[in-house]
Amino acid sequence: MGLLGVLGAAGAIFAWRMALREPEREPRIEVLAGIGGGLITGIAVGISALFLEQSLEVSHKYATWRANVEIADSIPGFTPGDRNIKGLNFSGKSLRNADLNGAELRGAQLRDTDLRGADLRNAKMQGANLVGANFFEADLRGAHLEGAKLHGANFTHAIVNGVETSYMGAAVNPLTCWPAEVDTKKLKREIAGHPWVGNFHWGQRVPNCTFWSGKERIG
Repeated sequence: MGLLGVLGAAGAIFAWRMALREPEREPRIEVLAGIGGGLITGIAVGISALFLEQSLEVSHKYATWRANVEIADSIPGFTPGDRNIKGLNFSGKSLRNADLNGAELRGAQLRDTDLRGADLRNAKMQGANLVGANFFEADLRGAHLEGAKLHGANFTHAIVNGVETSYMGAAVNPLTCWPAEVDTKKLKREIAGHPWVGNFHWGQRVPNCTFWSGKERIG
């Protein structure tokens, strides 16, 4: 294809030079120019078709990847990389040790998802359904949990403190289990209107969680 392009360009240039030097040989010039132009056009069409084919192949691979994620029950070490995961339903899946650093998870479905040991630093989880999610030993520094549903979520031994970590408007209940070292002042500022549990406003703290025991849920 590259050789044809060179030949086409050479033909067009040759015809142009002939037009300047020998204007009386117009028919031959027109033929050469037509051949050159045709070859160049053909090359352009061929390159466009090649790019289209490659684009379709990439799209097919991405669609296959999403389908495999949707049907899988367990994906240890899940790493989406630069793939778009918007709209994927992760509810009930095991994503232990997943790399979701900076992941786009706004409004995502992660109900009862096993996220033990997951890297969720700077993850965007605004409005996500995280009811019953297991964040045991997960890293949530800088995570955005504004408006997220955290009813019954387990943050035992998770890293939840951080300047950029936000729980503004998140919904919790008495079964939400927080690590012992959680920043209660931040929770007080950002989560309001929830019931008391013992001497703690926003769920329970380790080791007094009744819904969770260590790594697994009770019952």
